[in-house]
This record gives sequence, C-alpha cells and structure tokens, in this order.
Amino acid sequence: MKLSENILQFIWKYQLFRKVELRTLSGKELQIKRVGLQNFNEGPDFENAFLSIDGIGWVGNVEIHTTSSEWNNHNHQSNPVYNNVVLHVVNQYDVEIKREDGTIPETLVLESLIEAKVLERYDSIMNSMHWIPCEKLIHTVDPFYIQQWFGTLLFERFISKSAYILKLLDEYRGDWEEVSYIMLARSFGFGVNADAFEQLARILPSGLIRKYSPDRTAIEALVFGQAGMLGVDFQEEYPLHLQKEFNYLRKIHKLKPMESVSWKFLRMRPSGFPTIRLAQFAALCSSINHFFALIIEIENLNLWRVRFNALIINEYWSTHYHFKKETARHNTTLGKGAIDLILINTIALLLFSYGKYVGDSSFMDRSVLFLECIKPENNRIIQKYTELQIRVQSSADTQALKQLKISYCDKKRCLNCEIGSQIIKR
Repeated sequence: MKLSENILQFIWKYQLFRKVELRTLSGKELQIKRVGLQNFNEGPDFENAFLSIDGIGWVGNVEIHTTSSEWNNHNHQSNPVYNNVVLHVVNQYDVEIKREDGTIPETLVLESLIEAKVLERYDSIMNSMHWIPCEKLIHTVDPFYIQQWFGTLLFERFISKSAYILKLLDEYRGDWEEVSYIMLARSFGFGVNADAFEQLARILPSGLIRKYSPDRTAIEALVFGQAGMLGVDFQEEYPLHLQKEFNYLRKIHKLKPMESVSWKFLRMRPSGFPTIRLAQFAALCSSINHFFALIIEIENLNLWRVRFNALIINEYWSTHYHFKKETARHNTTLGKGAIDLILINTIALLLFSYGKYVGDSSFMDRSVLFLECIKPENNRIIQKYTELQIRVQSSADTQALKQLKISYCDKKRCLNCEIGSQIIKR
C-alpha cells in the first residue's frame, strides 16, 4: 500500500509499529527514547528527538518520507538545515542518500513494521462516504478525549473568526468602537443579510449615530434611509415622517443611501425580515452610545440579555412587516434564540479578539465563559453529531463541533483530529 507522508508522520508520532529488536537499515540497534516535537513549518519533520543507536545517545531531528529518494527530490542533500537529521524514516528504501556535509544518516524502514490494523482503520476512515469519515466509529471514542478536544476546537474557531475583526481593525486604524459597531450591525443580518447590514454600517458611521442618539426618530430615519427603504411614495404618517427627516439629514450630511435590492426577504420568517431587524438595530443604536466600551465593561451575560430584551421598536412595526403593508398584530421583540446568536457570534467574539489583540487572557476567558452559559445551538450539524452520541452541554460545545465539521471532517483531516487519532491508533 502506498502511504502518504502524513500517515507516516502519524505512525512515527504515536509509535504504531513493532519495536522489538528494532534496527536501522545498516543493522545498528535502535531505541527510540523520545520521538521529538512535530514541526509544521520548514525543516525536518520532528525536532529534538532522542535516540540510542548501537548504545550511543543521539539528540537531533527526524525526517520522514514515503521513499528514501524523496530526500533528494526535496533537495535536502543541498540544504545544511538537514545536517542534524539523526534518523531518516521511510516506508520504502529505494536509493542511498547523503546529508549536505556528505555523511549518510541512519535509516529506519517501516514497511514491514507497521501494524496492519492501523492501516486498515486509516484506510476505512479515509475512504468513508458517510456524513463524517468516522461516523461508524466515533461512538467508540472515550468522551473524555472528545471533551478535551472541544477546548482546542473552540480556540481554533475563535482564532479563525477573529481574523475578520482584525482585518476590519486594520482598515479602521485600530478603532475598536467602529469595528464593534460594524460587527453588531452584521449580527442583526443573521447570516442572510449580514453583508447588507455591514454595508449599511459602513455608510452610516457610528459617529453620526452618536450625534443623534437622543433622538430616536432621527436614528430610525438614518437607518431606514441609508438602507434605501425610504425612496418611495408613502401615505402613512410614520414612514412619511421618517422620509421627511431623512431627506433633511441626507442633505446636511451629504449621505448616499444603498440600494434597497441589497436586502433579502425570500425564504425567511416575517419576524426575521430585514425591515424588522433594521428597526431593532435602530433601537439598539438609540440605547447605546459606545458599543465597545459596553462590551468591555459588562461581565455578566444576563446584563446583555436585559439590554436586548429591553429594545422597543416603533409601534408601527407591530402591524407591519413591510412599509405600506399592514398585517395582524405581532410580536416585535428579539427572540431568545436571536439574542443568543448575537451573544455567540458577536459579543463573545469581540471579547476574545480584543483579549488576543492586547494580550489580556481575562477577556478571552470571559468569552469562553459566556459561551458556556448559553444553551447549545440547534442546527443540522449539531443534530447530526448528537445522533452519533456526541454530548453537548453549551454553545461552547456546539461552536467546537462546527469547527470540527468544517475544518476537520469535511476535509478528512482525521490524522490531525483527536477523535480520528484515537480511532486509528488504538
């Protein structure tokens, strides 16, 4: 069987081969005291390994290839960095190789030493056509390892998602207030209209919002006007009033609204229509002057819930989902699920990103604590994992599972996954 370098590195890392009377290709007795630290950057695959070769201790690096000729194919024979390789580990030996200094490293050939059951499990997972590669085996993994892995996955997800925040921070020259405002705006788009909300926040800066924050009508006019929703003829008093107010503000601030076609209404529940979300966002802008300061200040998650639950939008929206279209009376408050999503995807993320940026772990810890206090999310990915007997206790776990699915399961990175590793190496 042709083995990839990745599986060979995995086999070396976890010593999944027979080691009784182990000898190098030249016949020298080999004892592996320490496999070394895996190197994911340039240079030898494992650093600072400790080996005993014919009774002599060697500390150095280990390089791993599928065939010995790959040493030359990768030009290691010309690179002095590989002069400190004390062992060349290969699956098949097909040519003699030398270091840059002309010496020949000891070679260990694994082909006849690897346990068949390891390769069988690896082959089974990598060729799986199930929803996740280990679908038929994941239930056999000790929950202890899964819970431990969740912590790493959550950290990875925070790092991955914070990249966008750091990009915005660079664009806005370190202005955390503006970045927080934009991210909160995005959160009111709930995925489908997130980009449209960001576009709105960019053409309606937080400084202008703060300037009119005591005046709710002015803020509603700015939000709906810049969203491109006040450019039609109205008969009802409320939209006419907003239109008049916006036309005045538009002139003095030289505002240019976005196109109304940017907003998506299809395949959405009416309570999630962008008109309702814009009204809720306007209410938030009216109630908070400095978003970032509040994010840093609030340490109790329930205080955020109180703030979001207290948002009151204009009575007009109790009987409308669109301008000009009256409906039966309905609720216009942010639902618990919507609040949770904002807390998970924006508040906690901003806390983590700021903590990482300034090197203060207390903010990062608070972000994790917030997620641990929020009930698990309920979506198709989480439902599938729970069907596979994966236990989730909070949104910290569900965020970890999203990272697992996207970054590991979908890409079949089973060798880099603690769950996959436990299955293959046992």
